[in-house]
Amino acid sequence: MKLLIQHTHHDGEIAGALTYIREIEPALNLRGVETRVISTRTTSVRQWIGAIATADLIHMNSNHSGFALLCKLFGKKIIIKYHYLFYLSIHYHYEKMSFLKRLKAEFMQMLPKAKYPLKWKLYTVVKWTRFGVRFLTALLADRHTACSQFLAESHSFPWKVSTVFNPISVAPDQPVKTLDSLICPYTFTYVGRVSRDKGIDLLIKAAKLLQNWGYEFRVLIIGDGRSRDELKLLADNLLVCDRIDFLGSRDRQEILNLVESSLALVVPSRWQEPAGYVTLEASSVQTCSIVANVGGLPEMASPCNLMFEREDIQGLAEAMKTCLDNPKEAIERGKKANQYITEQFSPHKIAQEFLDICNELKPSIIR
Repeated sequence: MKLLIQHTHHDGEIAGALTYIREIEPALNLRGVETRVISTRTTSVRQWIGAIATADLIHMNSNHSGFALLCKLFGKKIIIKYHYLFYLSIHYHYEKMSFLKRLKAEFMQMLPKAKYPLKWKLYTVVKWTRFGVRFLTALLADRHTACSQFLAESHSFPWKVSTVFNPISVAPDQPVKTLDSLICPYTFTYVGRVSRDKGIDLLIKAAKLLQNWGYEFRVLIIGDGRSRDELKLLADNLLVCDRIDFLGSRDRQEILNLVESSLALVVPSRWQEPAGYVTLEASSVQTCSIVANVGGLPEMASPCNLMFEREDIQGLAEAMKTCLDNPKEAIERGKKANQYITEQFSPHKIAQEFLDICNELKPSIIR
């Protein structure tokens, strides 16, 4: 089978879709699938046409309606994978509802507020257009998949959206993690975009509680974003700046090394994270995670790790305290999480699940 895998990113960009493709492509190749990856951002329409014409099946990883229309013109079947939230209305708050109720909620969310300046009222047209493009692409696809059960359910489509997790490779010969592997003082690490959505202010406030309780610890914040200066000021105002290091961007291997030597990864998001791949990466190096109970994060963390309710600073601080009180237990949680993702998120398992969907859609091309 010749499978064309589409995405909309630049090479080297940090994106969930690229991580997914990087992990699943070799596993597909081992099963005899001939793959070709194409970025619709960095290639021409002529190149798209040549790639589409020679493919047996198309695997889209974006809502690019133009590319989807070309695929249909060539009579190609499309399996689309959703990596991001489909609706603006569920960015912070999600409740399960029917497709028509979801459309109504989305429409109301996009209506301009009365006091908005004219340019923001006109921007509503842009938001409606973008939603229309996303929905058109969904209508053109033949099968629909998402990177978490939460994301699949949140679409509320009248048709099936299957869950195909983003896989992760786990080194089979990695050394067993021990207390000697950890940075001292024990460290909690955040990795990701530095913005309000990510809840880093909650982590800083939880650190203040831990400091008040008399604990020695360190917090690493890895990543960049527009909220960095504001968060540094918050740490200064709360008198915890000596406990918190803003490291900025780092390369992937350095990040993994820092996470591996941390007592726990912290993912304090307040928005509905579709999946939260960083949690899987922490598990891959036997590091425990403390995650907010939002979106698809609980699915990635598994029951082995610690969880707190969205925006619950006390709950986050208590989870961090649990790790500091019993670091050996935190390490054991990390080991169990490592075993869990080895079994549930392996590239070979996810590749087979994807091929099962291909077989349902077009049995004659799977050999």
